[in-house]
Amino acid sequence: MNPILLFDTFACRSSEVVRHRLLRPILIALLLGSVTFGLNSCATARGFGQDVETTGEKIEDAATR
Repeated sequence: MNPILLFDTFACRSSEVVRHRLLRPILIALLLGSVTFGLNSCATARGFGQDVETTGEKIEDAATR
């Protein structure tokens, strides 16, 4: 076997490992960010629903007077 070819194969494996080690924290950060965004949007939707409910109650009270 040619030692240069063995070295090239090792270099490719090494670069894949480095790429994987760099990609993993980025993917974890994106996942955590999307979960955080999702939780915040649920709270916002709940608050919006409460505002609409309060507005509807005020309209009903004004209509019954």
